[in-house]
Amino acid sequence: MAILPKTVRFAAVALAALFIALCLFGILGIWLLNGSVADIAQKGFGLVATAAGVVDSGAARVHDLVGTSRTEVRQASETITAIGPRAQENTPVLSALNERLETSLTPRIAQMQQTLAPVRDAVEKIGTAVSLLNSVPTIAEHAPRLAALDETFTRLEGLSADTTQLRATLRALVLEQKSGLAPETVATLSELSQRIDTRLGEVQASVQGVREDIAALQVRLDARKARMLFVFNLLATFATLMLGWIVYSQFVVIRHFRRSPRDDA
Repeated sequence: MAILPKTVRFAAVALAALFIALCLFGILGIWLLNGSVADIAQKGFGLVATAAGVVDSGAARVHDLVGTSRTEVRQASETITAIGPRAQENTPVLSALNERLETSLTPRIAQMQQTLAPVRDAVEKIGTAVSLLNSVPTIAEHAPRLAALDETFTRLEGLSADTTQLRATLRALVLEQKSGLAPETVATLSELSQRIDTRLGEVQASVQGVREDIAALQVRLDARKARMLFVFNLLATFATLMLGWIVYSQFVVIRHFRRSPRDDA
């Protein structure tokens, strides 16, 4: 009957050793998983931060271009209204105004489109990063919409058409050299100038809105990042302590059965 106690002790020690091995592998797996989650989070948050920088710099550039363009358009509208009754004697002024619009305003609108292209790409990357981050528990953010920027590109195309029409009208006036501009012509030019100014204002507001949305998103993600990493580290530490306690208890079991009196005699 001495074989039975020896078998029981051997089985208990073997089972305890198995539990120790499983717990050690569990501890390793917990920290590997925690590291993977942290790595995904760091990459996602880093991508958002980089793209947000592109959005911020591009939006600031467009804001400056729009501000300069609006000032120029308003000055052009005031000039047209002032010299309307004396257009012939102010032909050089109209000619200079047309040239200024052609050499500065039109290229500036093209610059806005070129500047907004990488901004749109950056917003799209932010959307991809947010989708990636949403795969991590505790994070549920909405990706920024591209509709606002797409509408901005549409407005810029309309601006190009309005600017072309404004320059064509001024060029025709310069060539005709009328003694005075008809009220209808002044009204048309004023309407074009007002429409250009309004669309520029809409572009400015739209880009600024996207800029503010991305900045707010980044603030929220930074807060979520800190909270998420804290929670995951806390859970990993708690699980490690639990598994460590199990490992300790199994060592106690092994020591107990090894010190048990032998019944072999």
